[in-house]
Order: sequence, then C-alpha cells, then structure tokens
Amino acid sequence: MEVLRKFTTGIYVLGVVTDDVKNGMIVSWVTQVSFEPPMLMAAVKKTRFTHDLVHFGGKFTINVLRRDQKDIVGCFKGNKEITPDTIGGVPVAAASNGAPCLKDCVGYVECTLVNEIEAGDHTIFVGEVTGEKMIGNTEPMIAADLDHIYGG
Repeated sequence: MEVLRKFTTGIYVLGVVTDDVKNGMIVSWVTQVSFEPPMLMAAVKKTRFTHDLVHFGGKFTINVLRRDQKDIVGCFKGNKEITPDTIGGVPVAAASNGAPCLKDCVGYVECTLVNEIEAGDHTIFVGEVTGEKMIGNTEPMIAADLDHIYGG
C-alpha cells in the first residue's frame, strides 16, 4: 500500500482525561468533518491506552505541533511519566474542557465526543469543537517531516 503512505497527514497530540487519569498520544489521522457545528475526527488504534480514555472520558484536545517540535514526538509514545504539569516531560495545562493541552504548539482545539465509528483496528472518534486557542502562527508538522510513516 505504497500510495496510502503518500497521503498528506499532520502530526498532532491528542490530550485526554477521564476521572483522575490523563494522557497524551501522537495521532496523525485527524481531519475536520463538519462546518456547522464544527467537528473533527481522530482515528485511534483500539489497543492503545488512550482509546478507552477517549471513549469513557468524552472530552479531548487536538494539539497542532510545530514543524520544529520533532524532538517531543517520542515523549508521547508508550509508557511515560505524567505529572500534574507535564506528560512525558512536555509542559501541559488543562484546557477549559479539562483535557490536557500543550503549552507550546501552534494551537489546539477542545472537543466533546459525539460519535464513535468502528473502522477495522481503529475507532474513529468524532468530536464537536467547543473551543480553540492559537498559540503561535507557525508551520504545522506533517508526517513527511518525520522518518516514521504511519499508514498503508
């Protein structure tokens, strides 16, 4: 499936919280799906720890990474230290919906889960955008900026 690996996708951090558990993970299959109301979808592999947090928590953020933030991508993979102010050593805050947001990135949107669609080994989480914050008007990171290709 070589052509699927050529699809243009961004690199984002999905932040989520449920009860007293929070997490952040790298996602690349994210896109807007509605103007009114504004909605987006994020595909998350069913075996990921974050999958159930989105399902049960119902609130999440999508953080747009800058092109020069390649060094923090690994901070959001696998087991990581989570403190009240960091995930994997990366500074975070609580967005108004309670989910973690990066303090330093292009910006983020806050979402409320409105639908889930089974899609093979992933679940497509559809979220209504309930808020946003622009932090820095710089070029966003895309999958082609990284050595790792997710897809195909």
